[in-house]
Amino acid sequence: MILISGLGNPGKEFLKTRHNIGFDIVDLIHSEFNFPKFSEKFNSLYSKKTIYERVIVIQKPMSYMNLSGDPIKKIFNFFKINTTDDIFVFHDDLDLEFSSLRIKSSGGHGGHNGIKNIIGLIGPKFNRIKFGIKNSFYKEKNIDANKFVLDKFSPEELEIIESIKKKIIINFELLIKKDFSSFKNCF
Repeated sequence: MILISGLGNPGKEFLKTRHNIGFDIVDLIHSEFNFPKFSEKFNSLYSKKTIYERVIVIQKPMSYMNLSGDPIKKIFNFFKINTTDDIFVFHDDLDLEFSSLRIKSSGGHGGHNGIKNIIGLIGPKFNRIKFGIKNSFYKEKNIDANKFVLDKFSPEELEIIESIKKKIIINFELLIKKDFSSFKNCF
């Protein structure tokens, strides 16, 4: 069994913000693979389905970004997932250039408070799919990071994001089979 969690903040005011890219990706996986309606438990929205011969649980922690670890840990325990190696977390990364993807299977939090909270509760060994959100405007204007991540994407950025999200769906089987090098080569 695999747990795929997308990080974000609940509430309409956070829709289409940079910090909510994880929620957006999980929502697309939910619709594209016809997952059942989301259920609510452990301060999460989650759904479960078998795809490519793997049982997949998708999740959106509803605890706000910086407290994502507790809902992830509870869903992980509830479904008795074997190892934290079977956890995949989609999240924004302010250190990566806009629209770039990077996959890490362990390590530190890199200044991301949601990841820091998860590491504090389940340890550092889980898969992170980082979506770069840093753009030239952020670099040039020296904007406060907390404000920038809660701003909405521009229409031009949203167009690029839609293209990348489609590639994630097309290559989803590579991801869940942990063929990370082939998955990364698709972007």
